[in-house]
Amino acid sequence: MSAFAVILVAGAVSYAFRLAPAALAGRVRAIGRLDRAATYVVPATFAAVAAGGVLARAEAGAGAMAALPPAAAVLVAVAVARRTGSSLAAVAAGLPTLWALTAVVGA
Repeated sequence: MSAFAVILVAGAVSYAFRLAPAALAGRVRAIGRLDRAATYVVPATFAAVAAGGVLARAEAGAGAMAALPPAAAVLVAVAVARRTGSSLAAVAAGLPTLWALTAVVGA
């Protein structure tokens, strides 16, 4: 088998893995607990990314001011998520906070 054929087959398999959840979404009923837990995926991902930023800056010895933007962004995102119940609103509030404070602090 040529390298080109291997790449085509790998691409087709990768595409099938990505398409399968969308194709099965209407046919398979989600478990109630799993469906409820899925609502927390976006805020948990945002918090993990921000926590990684805080830890990376702390390990680099950048100081407390460098850790301020991601920590503040998490606090804002959590507050917005609790108030609105929307993951999208939390990310829409948290990311601009992160960007603005990073620009001001210069970290």
